[in-house]
Amino acid sequence: MADVAREAGVSVATAGRALGNYGRVGDDLREQVQAAAQRLGYSPNAVARSMRSGGTRSIGFVGADISNPYFATAMRGICDVAREQGYEPILANSDDRLEVERAAVNVLLDKQVEGIVVAPTSVTDVAHLKRAQELGVPIVLLDRHIGTLEADSVVIDNEAAAYEAVSHLLGLGHRRIGLLACVDPAESPELVARTGDGRLTVRGAARPSIDRIRGYLAALDDHQATSSAELIQCTPLSDAVEAQRKAEALLVQPQPPTAVFATDNVTTQGLFMAARRRGLTIPADISLVGFDDLDWTTLVAPPLTVVAQPPLEMGRAAAARLFARIKGDDRPTERIVLPTELIVRSSTAERGPGVLKHPV
Repeated sequence: MADVAREAGVSVATAGRALGNYGRVGDDLREQVQAAAQRLGYSPNAVARSMRSGGTRSIGFVGADISNPYFATAMRGICDVAREQGYEPILANSDDRLEVERAAVNVLLDKQVEGIVVAPTSVTDVAHLKRAQELGVPIVLLDRHIGTLEADSVVIDNEAAAYEAVSHLLGLGHRRIGLLACVDPAESPELVARTGDGRLTVRGAARPSIDRIRGYLAALDDHQATSSAELIQCTPLSDAVEAQRKAEALLVQPQPPTAVFATDNVTTQGLFMAARRRGLTIPADISLVGFDDLDWTTLVAPPLTVVAQPPLEMGRAAAARLFARIKGDDRPTERIVLPTELIVRSSTAERGPGVLKHPV
């Protein structure tokens, strides 16, 4: 600032008023200072400016895996809204690890962001998010709702989406339906258990993967279809190689499923690749329903039946709620549920009368 003032031939205070758009400065003098700033390549210090203005005009986004097309698209929605508001987003990737998420939130607080959108890793350990709220930084949750945190959330109805997908397969006559799910490895050892009345149930706090398994089991129960732990395979989050390996474990069973539902885009890809590797014809040998309507699902043969969720709109909705809170909206927190759509394509077909084909 002192260099700009010297270049323009004015006091530092006058240069500050001219560049900060506060106080009284004549138009000619303002242009003179701005021209000097441009010649020197002056860039204002954001933190110093925030001390004067009371805000950094920045927000944070902590995504679980921003290499995943779902989070990448949601991030685009958040960025679009931020820039419409004249804000810049600061992005962080948690890799779906709680300790990384905590560190990212702390960094964003140090950067004095005015609000944070986060796809939380845990729905129980949320002390770092509560601390941000206590510091006056609003939090909006994306993809996952936390009942113990007073924060807006933007989600889909995961249980209903899975129920619809599995009901589609049941309506085609399939009764032995496999499930390929992405879950936290710490949750998977005793994730599914049989109740006293013989039904399978899933344990764990509500989150997308758990709720989709609940929807799968509920559809089987309602249609009196086969419910078996051996038909459920769980793979670590965002691990495409392991997803394919677990899919093959389903397909090589002595009595393999006639259809499989994959609960996210990573398991959908793993399932499709495993079926191809085993030489199975889709849908003659096995019907597939995946999750997320990504470009590749319409480019393969056959194009895949999928549950489509709206990540771009979810990102935009989360950012809109965040800016409402930043501007002082103090209404009760809201859980915003956006719709999904089952898009039926050629990867599902009626279950034929023949015996189950053992994969080669």
